[in-house]
Amino acid sequence: MKLRFAIAGLLATMPFGAALAETYSANGTGMGTTSAEQMPVSEDLIVVHSMTTYDGFEVDDADNPLASLTGPCFGAVLIDAGAVSGGGNCHYTDADGDKVVMAWTATGMSETGRTMGEWSVVGGTGKWESAEGGGTFDAGDDAQGDYSNQIMGEITMP
Repeated sequence: MKLRFAIAGLLATMPFGAALAETYSANGTGMGTTSAEQMPVSEDLIVVHSMTTYDGFEVDDADNPLASLTGPCFGAVLIDAGAVSGGGNCHYTDADGDKVVMAWTATGMSETGRTMGEWSVVGGTGKWESAEGGGTFDAGDDAQGDYSNQIMGEITMP
């Protein structure tokens, strides 16, 4: 009998949401339209203001929380003698109307001009309120001029 009360007491102190959390792969491709304004200061110092509007993310699982996200990402990247820095935020809305903010930080640029870096979930509403996660990205135009953002990582939904 004491063992039952001890187990019941232990279960009562555990966070309820922790038992229901699910981790999803954040590997996929964000598709949308982008614009970038390059503002050169000198040959080796350039500021790039970017704005991308995402129409959706292609992921393997239709139940993945990324699958229905749409909305804008914006920020600025500084290219200083080849070194890349900067970042911004994304303001997404999912099919249920819940919102999430994700932050991105540029860490490099490929030889073809694609921006590489890291992203993370900042917070949101509804199902996104306590979500966590992040990973890496590789974003830019392909040879045909179509924009894509290859993302990798994980998201944990409470």
